[in-house]
Amino acid sequence: MTQLTVPRRCVQGTCITLIVACAALAQPASAQHQGHESMSSMPMDTLATAPVSPSRAVTDSAVVADSLLQICRPHVAHSIDAYSTCIGDGIASLSSAGNIALAMGTLDRIVHSDPSLILLGHPLAHALGYAVRSTPSTATRFLSECDDRYQSGCYHGILQRYFDARLGMPIAQSFLLAPCDGLRGTKEQFRLFDCLHGTGHGLMMYHRYDVNASLRDCDRLTSDWDQRSCYSGVFMEHNMGARMQVFGDGTFGMHRHSMPAPNVVLFKPSDLQYPCDATPARYRRECFELQADLILPAVQQDYRKASAVCDGAGEADLVSACYVGLGRNASGAAAFQFAGIRKRCDLASPAGVPYCYEGAVRHLAYAPSELPRGVAFCKSLPAGDARARCWDGIGLQVGGFFSDLPSRRRACESDDASDVAACVEGAGVGSGARVEVRDLPHQ
Repeated sequence: MTQLTVPRRCVQGTCITLIVACAALAQPASAQHQGHESMSSMPMDTLATAPVSPSRAVTDSAVVADSLLQICRPHVAHSIDAYSTCIGDGIASLSSAGNIALAMGTLDRIVHSDPSLILLGHPLAHALGYAVRSTPSTATRFLSECDDRYQSGCYHGILQRYFDARLGMPIAQSFLLAPCDGLRGTKEQFRLFDCLHGTGHGLMMYHRYDVNASLRDCDRLTSDWDQRSCYSGVFMEHNMGARMQVFGDGTFGMHRHSMPAPNVVLFKPSDLQYPCDATPARYRRECFELQADLILPAVQQDYRKASAVCDGAGEADLVSACYVGLGRNASGAAAFQFAGIRKRCDLASPAGVPYCYEGAVRHLAYAPSELPRGVAFCKSLPAGDARARCWDGIGLQVGGFFSDLPSRRRACESDDASDVAACVEGAGVGSGARVEVRDLPHQ
């Protein structure tokens, strides 16, 4: 192991010496998801667990962040993938030792110090989550140490490792349900959604990108809402694999997911609606909400051409779902900047523009802490169908964040009555029955 010893630094009166491993860390993230090599060497992974007590103070994050940046910045000369992999290895070594909060705090400081990493915040959070080994008895606890920063990458990584480590062994019903069931009955409905979504990611890892097998396991969950939250994770993982396999996306940008086997068909250049058009009807909406992830690279990021593909999705519900995904991509490609989102969405067909804005705002307001950003975007739009659909998107997010109606109403407050009306409709406040969470994942 190559190490760099950073000079003693003082934090709040306490001097420490930080040693950061540079080439091979204690839990090498560079091996994550690469054909499951790391899993094959630890068949009892699901019977082991990361330390449950942190060994480092969260206040160490400034020192760790500065040290990692010092070590990793030279890798920029090679590629952004090499740079981000170096950063990911460092924060993963912290979380694998039980220091999940310190790893998240370090990531915060790194991203704020180097804004070029802002769009890699989610895969970096994924890496620190994947480094955590959990069991049915500890998974919920570790998930609760994550939060919704960086489009909830920490949750997703923990769940991927949880299922990936089960490779070659059956998934008992108790094992399938254990991580997320511990989050039920709390006010943190969004955390429950992220757990179920992460389960979909993990099942794809377990089934080596067999979508149908993964969806069947999602159907073993106990409610329609649970199952659909899981489907979204399955299709997102499918698309990540396709983008590595076909479009050559960097392994870190794709969360270091395992490279699919060459004989697994994840993309058909002659059919840009595949796999959605080959999927049973029950799963198609969740599939089409993510299909823009494959359409856009296939048409060289031409939003006008992508719009034409969405228009051919068939049923109106599926067309709108495809446009919602197009809006999510517009938000990511624009690095959350409102002008860039409008520039891309306005290339859609007239019927698709409002749904593109809905998808964009649901990406902007992906988590409860990001609601103000989404509200600001909707308020920046002129009155009309696009603004109403934008506020409906805010409502859909609010409905997923809060289980009680008073909290949903408060989150929909605005000076404009028409904005409030669209938001509360999306949030299901009128009927008191609808809680709709559809994944609008990260870029």
